[in-house]
Amino acid sequence: MKVISTAANISQAFKNAGRVREILGVLGKHGFADLLHRMRLTRFLPQKYSNSPGYQQLPVPVRLRLSFEELGPTFVKLGQLLATRPDLIPEEFTEEFERLQDNVAGVPFAEVRSVIESETKSTLEHIFSDFEQTPLAAASIAQVHGGILKTGERVAIKIQRPGIEKIITNDISILRGLAILMEKYLPETQVLNPSGLVEEFFQTILFELDFRVEANNIRRIRKNLAPLPKISVPQVFTQFSTNRVLVLERFDGVRFSDREGIQAQGIDPSEIVRLGTDAFFHMVMVDGLFHGDLHGGNLFVLRDGRIGMVDFGIVGRLSRRVQDSIIIMFTAIIDEDFETLAAEYVNLCQVTGPSDFSLLQKDLMDSISPYIGMALGEVNIGKVLLRSTSIAARHHLKVPRELMLLFRAILTIEALGKRLDPSFDLLPVGINLARQTLATRYSKERVMHDLIVVGRDLQSLLETTPRLLKRSLHKWAQNGFAVETKSKDVEALARSVGQSNYVRLLQVFSLGWFALGITFIVKDLGPEVAGMPVGAIVSIAIALGPLVNGLWRLRKLIK
Repeated sequence: MKVISTAANISQAFKNAGRVREILGVLGKHGFADLLHRMRLTRFLPQKYSNSPGYQQLPVPVRLRLSFEELGPTFVKLGQLLATRPDLIPEEFTEEFERLQDNVAGVPFAEVRSVIESETKSTLEHIFSDFEQTPLAAASIAQVHGGILKTGERVAIKIQRPGIEKIITNDISILRGLAILMEKYLPETQVLNPSGLVEEFFQTILFELDFRVEANNIRRIRKNLAPLPKISVPQVFTQFSTNRVLVLERFDGVRFSDREGIQAQGIDPSEIVRLGTDAFFHMVMVDGLFHGDLHGGNLFVLRDGRIGMVDFGIVGRLSRRVQDSIIIMFTAIIDEDFETLAAEYVNLCQVTGPSDFSLLQKDLMDSISPYIGMALGEVNIGKVLLRSTSIAARHHLKVPRELMLLFRAILTIEALGKRLDPSFDLLPVGINLARQTLATRYSKERVMHDLIVVGRDLQSLLETTPRLLKRSLHKWAQNGFAVETKSKDVEALARSVGQSNYVRLLQVFSLGWFALGITFIVKDLGPEVAGMPVGAIVSIAIALGPLVNGLWRLRKLIK
C-alpha cells in the first residue's frame, strides 16, 4: 500500500509538467543541478541549466533564498516557515530565510472588484461610499485596499489574489513528490523529514487561505485583550467578510519600528515598548492565543498612544500545560536551573530516538549559561531560546510547532523593543509577568477547577471499579478460586498479595472521601472557612491519611 501511495503522490506531483520544469530550472540555475541529478530529475531539467556556474560563488543559503523568491508565493511562504524551524535546519539558513519578502505587483482593480462582488453577492458601490483603487499593501496571498463603508466607518479590505489557491495547491502537490524523492535519494535529508515538513506547511497555508479563520482569530484576541485599553485590535465587519474577503477597522498610525516618527508625535518609545511587551505576554501566559507574526509592519502606534495590531493570519495556540511549562522555562533560565529546563523540554517534546537526560542538561547549560548576567543589549533571549530548541532536536526531541512560533515571536518582539529603547531587556519583564501569572495558577478558582477535574476522574474510577471487580471475581470463581503461582517463595508472595490488597482497600476508602469532598465544593454545601466548605476540608483531610499510608506501603512493596 505504501508503494502504491508513493507512486500516486509522485504521479499527482508531476501532472503539471510545465511547472515542474520551471521549478527545476530555477533550482538548476541557482546551482543545485547536482542535487537534481542525484534525485534522478535531470531529464526534467532544461539543458541550459544543467551546468550553471553563475551562482556557485554565493553561499548555499543565499542561493536557496533567491530560488524561493523567484519561484513565487508558495516557495516564499515555505521559506518563511523554515525560518521558524532552527531545530531542523542550520542557523545560517534560518537567518537567510528571514529575508524572504513578498515582492509582488498588485492585482488590477477590475480583478479586485470581481472578487469582492462575487464573494459578497453585492456591488462595490452598494457596500462602500469610497474605495481606494491603489492597494495599501500587496503580498503573495492577498492585497489590502482602503475604503469607507456606506455607514461611514473607515476600513481596510483584504482581498485574496485570484487563482492563488489553485497555484498553491499545485505547488504543494509538486513539493510532496520532491519530498518523497529527497527521502529516497538524499539520505542526509531524512533527518529533516521533508514529507512531514510539506504536510506541516500545507496545514499552515490552508488556514491562511481561509479568511474566516483569521476573522475568528481577530474576534477572540480582541475580546481577550479588552482589559488592556492601550491595545487595539480591529473590529471585523462580519457582514461583508468571507473566506476570500476580510473587511476590518482601519488603523492610521506610525509603524512600531519608526522611533523618530513615534517621538515626533510626543510619545515616549520606552512606554510603547512596555505596553507592547505586556500585551504579548498577556496573550501568551494568560490567554494561550497569541499573534505569531508581530513584525514592524503589523504593529502601529496610533496618534493617541495606543498600539494597533493587524494581520492575524498566523497565530499560536498554547494549552494550559504548555503555558505552565513556558513560565517554568523562563524562571529556570533566570535561575540557571538547567535540570528543570531539560525536564520541561522532555515533558513538552515528542521523543523520536534515544536521549540522554544528563547530556541534554549539560548541553543546555553549556549553550545558555555564558549569556546569563550579560549587560543589557548584549544578549537576545529569543536567540537563546531558539538555540536551545536546536539542542533539544539533537537529543531526538521533536519541538512542537507552537513553541517554535512563540520563540520566534519573542525574538522579533525583542528586536523591535531594542530598536525603540536600546536599554530594553525582555527577560526581566517576562520573568516578572511569568511569576505574576504563576501566582494566579494557584488561586482559589484554579485550585477548585483542578479539584473538580480530579473529582470527575475519581468519580469515573469509582463507577468502573465495581464492574471490573465483579468481572475479576467471576473469572476467579470460574477458576475454582485458585491462584496459580510460580514463585519460589510462596510465603513472601502471600505477604505481598495481602499488602497489595490492603493498599487497594486504603485507596478505595481514600477516593470515596475525596469524591465526597469534591461534592461539597461543587454543590457549595455548608459553612465555609477561607472560601472553602468545611465539609470539603474535612473530607479531603480524611482522604489524605489513608492515601499517604497506602502510597507508603506500596513504596515498600515495590522495594
